[in-house]
Amino acid sequence: MKKGIQIGKIWGSAVTILLLMISLTAATYAWFTVNRVVSTDKVDARSGTEELELQVSASGGSGFRGSEEAAIVQVNGTDRTALMPVSTADLKTFVYNPGTVDGNASSFRQVTGEQYYYHGRVYLRAQAQGQPSGSRMALYLDQSGDAGGNLAAAASGQLLNAARLGLTFDNGNPVIFSLSDKGNASADQVRNTVIGGTKLGDNMVLSGAGGTVRQTKDPSVSLETYTIQMNGDNIVLPDKPLLYMELGKIYTLDIYFYLEGCDPDCSNSVSYDGADLHLAFYGILDE
Repeated sequence: MKKGIQIGKIWGSAVTILLLMISLTAATYAWFTVNRVVSTDKVDARSGTEELELQVSASGGSGFRGSEEAAIVQVNGTDRTALMPVSTADLKTFVYNPGTVDGNASSFRQVTGEQYYYHGRVYLRAQAQGQPSGSRMALYLDQSGDAGGNLAAAASGQLLNAARLGLTFDNGNPVIFSLSDKGNASADQVRNTVIGGTKLGDNMVLSGAGGTVRQTKDPSVSLETYTIQMNGDNIVLPDKPLLYMELGKIYTLDIYFYLEGCDPDCSNSVSYDGADLHLAFYGILDE
């Protein structure tokens, strides 16, 4: 339990998600890498003070049961041991390459049944006692030591250089995070995505909107964009929160984990890699 986190009369709480342990079993090149997810774990919820509590549950609606721990429930019924490179700009339409021509990926299909990426779901609720009408909670990422350390810490290898973590709250605007600020060595990078005869460069992904695949700028941002920084008993807030939560309202949090096939780091260099991912939230009472 956190204690002494203060900005004036602002209090915090946190939710920690032990998201995935990834292990890759075979690989060739970008767009047709075969990977495997070993396990999906749980969500842990912690409260900073009695005045504010951030609750987590594996079920929403009338089934919501606020607790300190809840399992991440997979949304679809596909075999989540299969994880293959896909590309998306909005977490709604994912495309994949069914095969390459002369070593290049130039034709794409829409992913059906979410079969090539991981999609889990949990539910969040902020509760507070004795707060003025209209009070709400601002939600941020938390990578402090109390929250379990860094969100993405590769056990070995280069997997996280090509991975993405996507979050949506109540089916709203997506936030996509790149999990590493590093890149593979040039010998371990592959640029073989071709659209309209042009090979995609760095920081580009594919959008499948309207049934037509086109290139667009990679929307992913660094984790620091929404992460609080601890400074003794005080915290430094990012420019904006992930979400403003109404007190007492249940929010659906959809969690996506995937390999971005257009990323030049998505290559055979991630073969047999492993990584532990932790996701933690920090809530600030916003009056």
